[in-house]
Amino acid sequence: MNRVVLPLRTARLTLREFAPADLEPLQALARDARVLEYAPAGSRALETLRRARAAPAARPRPRRRRSYELAVVLNRGGKLIGACDLALSGPRAADVGYMLAPRHWGHGYGTELARALVAFGFGPLALERLCAVVAIENDRSRRVLENVGFVWEGLMRRHFRTRGRTWDCHFYVIDRQRWLADSAPCAVSPARGS
Repeated sequence: MNRVVLPLRTARLTLREFAPADLEPLQALARDARVLEYAPAGSRALETLRRARAAPAARPRPRRRRSYELAVVLNRGGKLIGACDLALSGPRAADVGYMLAPRHWGHGYGTELARALVAFGFGPLALERLCAVVAIENDRSRRVLENVGFVWEGLMRRHFRTRGRTWDCHFYVIDRQRWLADSAPCAVSPARGS
């Protein structure tokens, strides 16, 4: 595994460790029915922040992290607009997840943060495979995954139950080879004549 350097920065976003000041905006996000519509009950990001806030000094630093729960913050103004995570799920594999405040949907932030998570997984973490699970009705999230190179691998019937409903989910994956092939710069020949 390469040296892990946080935060992750994109053109418009910073993906960083949570800070105590993030608790209130994250709780507001976690109460928004539109955000929760396709989310399993309980947010890994919110639970991590609550634990860290309750005993920040008492929590020992693990030798190898099993997950990275990160705040999604706008570079301009520093406002928290969401949360994302990359959780190790097996040897050289991880699951990715994300949620954004509804007022920031439709602006390409989901694709931007998903690209950053994929580059983080295959770059510094040296993973071989990333997976994502999406409720079949969640077309926005499915498009985000497809935009960054994930491919549909299967349907998971009755995958999770939350708020009195059982959900069928799509299972998406991207592997290092596909990512490297898709990320390779295109060879451009100089124009001839004219």
